[in-house]
This record gives sequence, structure tokens and C-alpha cells, in this order.
Amino acid sequence: MTPPGRPALLLLLAVSAMAAAEPQSEPTPAPVPIQGETEALIVEEMDPLREALAPLIRAAQSDYHIPGLSLALVRHDRILWLEGFGLADPEQQRPAQAQTRYRASSLAKPITALLVLAQQAQGTIDIDQPVGSALPGFRLQSRFDQTAQPITLRQLLSHHSGLPSDLNKGLWTDEPFTQVRERLRDEYAAFPPNLIFNYSNLGYSLLGHLLQVVTQTPFAAHAQQTLFEPLGLAHTRFAAQPTFDDALAMGHRNGDRFAPLPLRDLPAQGLETSAADMARLSIALLCAGELKGRQVIEPSLIEAMIEPQNADIALDLGLSVGLGVFLEEQSIPGATRVVRHSGNSLGYTAEWVLLPEQGLGVVVLANAGHAERVVKPLAEAILSNAMKLEPEPIPADLFIAAAKTPPTPTAATEPTERLPAEGHFATDLGLIAIQPQQDSLCACMTGEQLDLMPYPQGWIGAAPPASDQRGDGSESQSLGSASLRVLRELRLQTRRIEGREVMIADTPQGERIIGEKVPQEPVPRAWRERLGSWRILNPDPGFPVTDLKLKLTDGKLCLSYRMPVLSPDRIQVPLRTVTNERAILLGLGRTRGDSVQMVDHEGQTRLRWSGYLAEPVGRSDETAALSAGVALGHELSRLHLTGSRAAPIQPPPDPIIDRQIATRADEEQRHQHDQIGCGELNAIVQDHQAAVLGQPLVIAMLAQDVLGAIQALNSADGALVGEQRAAALGDRQPAVLPVHRRHRHDHGHDQRHRDQPHAEANHQ
Repeated sequence: MTPPGRPALLLLLAVSAMAAAEPQSEPTPAPVPIQGETEALIVEEMDPLREALAPLIRAAQSDYHIPGLSLALVRHDRILWLEGFGLADPEQQRPAQAQTRYRASSLAKPITALLVLAQQAQGTIDIDQPVGSALPGFRLQSRFDQTAQPITLRQLLSHHSGLPSDLNKGLWTDEPFTQVRERLRDEYAAFPPNLIFNYSNLGYSLLGHLLQVVTQTPFAAHAQQTLFEPLGLAHTRFAAQPTFDDALAMGHRNGDRFAPLPLRDLPAQGLETSAADMARLSIALLCAGELKGRQVIEPSLIEAMIEPQNADIALDLGLSVGLGVFLEEQSIPGATRVVRHSGNSLGYTAEWVLLPEQGLGVVVLANAGHAERVVKPLAEAILSNAMKLEPEPIPADLFIAAAKTPPTPTAATEPTERLPAEGHFATDLGLIAIQPQQDSLCACMTGEQLDLMPYPQGWIGAAPPASDQRGDGSESQSLGSASLRVLRELRLQTRRIEGREVMIADTPQGERIIGEKVPQEPVPRAWRERLGSWRILNPDPGFPVTDLKLKLTDGKLCLSYRMPVLSPDRIQVPLRTVTNERAILLGLGRTRGDSVQMVDHEGQTRLRWSGYLAEPVGRSDETAALSAGVALGHELSRLHLTGSRAAPIQPPPDPIIDRQIATRADEEQRHQHDQIGCGELNAIVQDHQAAVLGQPLVIAMLAQDVLGAIQALNSADGALVGEQRAAALGDRQPAVLPVHRRHRHDHGHDQRHRDQPHAEANHQ
């Protein structure tokens, strides 16, 4: 696959290297130490930028509980700024410095991609080869036709293989990453290859396993010998457990010290590095693989790495990925092409960005988990100002702009568009239900209410808060919780793409699919009988998964659980049954498409999910009521057969129902499902019928942690199973929302001109 622009990429890298080597008209100022920081460096031209940013960085560290932070800025072959802020270890009062070592999580993926591409250049690997041929013993269950399109190494590198995102069982243990190949034999593919971008740590663990096989060298040692040592990266390594020495920054979560856990997926998330080392790597990549006059990386590897891989994937919309990196256009003011990756681990956050045309690169490392609200805008602000000789004034709210609302839309004289869809959607925000209601738009989330309104081109979003309309400055009193404030920034839309009805969010990086419509289907009796609590039989002591349940929420079958190391909140995701023994997590993207199976284990029925095995421990209220519901259904059927007006409502057909569902159950069971007298199915049907009659729509959003959801929206590690927080739902059943009648105008608003960044998690 060689796109027309490919030769230009290498030329661009070569021009960057030549620009770095050209003699300057004036002597280049040498980096000088900053007072009190022996390892810190800055060139004179960057002094105004540092003076403007330093107080904001320290204030953000205090506000967001980030003990330590280190950064590096390079241009071509020069380091412009290298410094640490705060403390690497508050208990020992060790300062964060340029050489402080952080767990950088998914910054491992670009490194692993470079190592794979180097082996391809030597002829030992062909990235267009099927994984099963390259890595003997690889096998994955699939409900798709694997013979028509086998999974390739290129698809692993670009996150288009359709593999599950993670195997939670064993993720935070000392289990070797080579076990992933064996564990996947019992798992199902989430999607067909090349259907949609689906971030997968497992794919990179397989790539690391392959490198170990072809080089006959342990993965971490191979990276050290072939890349880290030639580049002089003395503080960079792959490690399942951090080395506790005076160079290590201690991780923190919510301001508290967090004892690091062992990590299985080393090639995907196991990188430890420093800002100074990432500066050297950035220089090598920006200078066509040269460092201090030595060719340490072949230019063709860099060219292949930043070549777009998914231009023809319809469901990816504007998302662009290379091999191990994310690609953006003009997402940073003043920049053209942006190459980046992020990392978000338990206790650490990282952001790494390269601008090939400008020859600039920046890295920001922090010893606090979920600190992307600081490290991402900081990295972008450094780059956008470094492109100017005289940096523009730094806005005082640089790190809190994401918590503010977009400007009030301009009022329109005529109504614009109605909400374009109805029904249930499985999204990164949880389960969204669009239902017919009176003549108002509202949303309910953790007991809070939010009016929604239509915007041009079919977008929907929050109506301006009352304080904005009054202009009385009472913003903080009216915007509600932090979660609600984040939600106000979203604009949503539904479309049909590749035969799927999907929900789209407009983000600073462009349009992104965040969910898919849930078909209107009754829950089969076999799955209703399994409702209730399940106990995991093979838990991981350091990272427990607790309170596992199958339950009904708004008539939809859901998998519910807690990950207390991540959050006390319950995580709940909707399921769609495929057979009486298997269901899938609904939606598109990370963690979606994963299978929940009923399997026989030692003569007993067990629930298998993400590598875990669980046994039933109690019946839920829904299960206890099932017998009564079935009996009532039979009675309603009898009344129907005798001509009674009390016949149950039959569900309407849904055009999106997967054809595979047709073989799911026999006719007798299907008849029983349709006759069950429990109220939720009839309520859904009535909502559907009311929508067809053209009544106004009301949207009820059922999510408990929207901030975590939005942070995970553009990330790949952003949930670190925290992508799973993006699906977090409450325990409550949804209630019909009260309608607040008020006179209002529809407003028009151009999403592309919002000037306040979102709070997002990284692109891990």
C-alpha cells in the first residue's frame, strides 16, 4: 500500500535533517542551566515561554494533584527546553528532573512498531503476512469469516485487527505477555479485520511475542540492544515492574501515593523513560534517523511509521492512524501534520507530539494518573508558541478551559432540525435512550437534569444554561457537576454508515463514532434465568474485579461489575445476545464486541468474560420474577386466543437486527419471550410507536461517570480499563423525566469555532 504522498514524507524528513545541519547566520545560543536545576536546560529564545508557563504549570499541579512533571522541547537536532517541576517522590522530597524516570504506558507502542519495522527491513518479518503464519500457535475464535480476510501484522500495528481490546484477567500481574497467545484461544474476535479502529493492547503483546521468536532474544533485551543503547537512552527500558531507585517518579492517583502493580502487556504498555531520553528519540525521528552525526534509525522505517493506514475505513470517519502512532492535520494552531501518542497508566500520564514539517517535538511526563487535562494542553501550548519567535500571551485558564462551556450559540429566527433518531444507543457515555415525550428536550444523569436542543445539520446538544442567557455571571451555580459541565460541550448526531446506525460526537480532533443503536429485541429466557450475581473463580489479587452481575437496565441485558482499584463506581455495559450461550458487549470501539460466554467447566455452567471464569451465587429480583412473568405471559396468550382485548403488544421489527440472531432460539422459546408480561418490553414498544406518530423526542442519558467517559472518548489507554469507565452506568433503573415547559428558541452554532478544549484522555 503506497499512497501518492509517500515519497514526500521521506523528503520532508530529509529537509528537516538538512535544515538542522545548515550553518546559522548567527551563532546558535548554547543551552544554559536554570538556577536551582542542574539538569534543566533552556535556550535564551525560550525564556519568555517558560516565564509565562511555569507559574501555570505549578498552579495546575496543585489543582489537579500532580506531584511531579518533566518536559522536553526539541527543534531539529537541538534541545530548546528540558526541565522538571515539582516532586518525583513527595515522601522523600526528591525533585522531578529531566532524567527522572516515569512509567510512560502506551508510549511503548511506537517503540514496538519501530522494532517490528526494523525486522521487516531485515527480511525476517512481513507485516502483510497473516498473524497465524508469522506466529505459530496463534488461534482466535470468531463469528466472522476468517478465511476471507485473515488478521495481518499490519492490522495489529494499526489497531484494525478486530482483536479484543484487553484481557482483564492477568493484565496487572507478573504473568508473561507471551501467555496472551494461549489465552486468546478461548476468546472471540470483537470485529472483523479492517471494519473499524479498535485499540488493542493484545495486538501489541502478540507483536512483542513475534519479535522474541524471530530474534531469539527476550523482547526487553532486544529493544535495549537494537534501539535504546544506539540512541543513548540510558534511562529507558521495558519493565514489568519498575526499579525502585532515586531516578523513579512514584505514581499517584487522586493525590495519594499509588504502589505500582506488575504489568503483563509489556510491548503495549511497559515503557519507562525520562524527558531527556524522549528528547533524544524525538531528535532522531525528526532528523531522518540521525543523531549526533550517526544513522541510528533507517529513514524508511520512519516513513512507514507515519504513513496513513486507514483512509478507506468508513467507520473511522476522520480518525487517521499510522503504524504505532496517531496522525492529525492542523489540530495544533500553526501546525500542519501532527504525529502523536499518549500514555495513561495507573499513577502516570504521558503525552508525546512531533510536528515533522516544523521539526518540533515535545514530551510531557507526569507521576499522576488521568492527568491528561494538564499534560495534553501543556504539550500543545508549548508547540504552538515555539513556532513563533515572540510567543503569544498564555491564557490563564490553559488547564481549566476544558471544564468550561462553549460560547452561547447565536439564536436562529426559525427552528432548525429535530433530533434525528429514537431508540437506545450503546455509547461511550453508557446507555442512551431517546424516547417520545412532551414538547421539551431534557436529559437525566445521576439525578441531574439538562435541557437538550437541536443544532444545524442534525446535531443535538445542551441548551445554553440560564446564567448565560441572563448574563448575570452566575455560571458556577448553574452548570451543575463537573460531569454535567463536560457533557454540555458535546454535540451528537446519528447517521447510518456501512449499514449501521451510529451515534457521532464532534470533538476537537474531528467527528468520532461513540456508539451504535441497540436493536429492539426481547431478552431470551435462557439469559433471564442467569440474571443475578456471579463470583469470579480466578481473581487477580492486586487488581480485583468485584460485584459481577447480569442484570436488566431499561429492559436491556447488561454486564455490571466494579474495579475498585480504578474507581468505586459500578461499570455497566449493555449486551446483545447472539446465541443462548454467547452475548457481545454492544457498540463500536474499545472493549466493545467482546464476548460473554456460558461454558462448561468441570461439569458446571460458568460465565467466561475477558479471561475470567465466574459461578452464579444468587438470583436477582428479575430472575425471581421471571416465573411469574412467564405465567402471566401464558395467561395473556390464552386471553388473546379467546378474543380478549388484553392481548400483549408484539415488538416491531428492527431493520438493523443481525442476521446471525435468526438462529438463536427455537420457536417455542421465542413465543415465550414475546408473551412475557414484564413491563419493560411493552414500554419500549409503546415508545417506538409514539415516535412513529411524530411526537417530540426526549433523550434520557443513563451514565454515572461522564467525565471518565469523555476522557476515554479519544483515548486508547484512557481507560486503561478506564476505557471501561467510559461505559460506567448507575445502578438505578431510568425514570421518566419530568417535562419542564418553557419558551425557547432554537439556536445555531458552528462546532468548529468552539475555542475551549475538551478534557480528553490520551490516544494511547
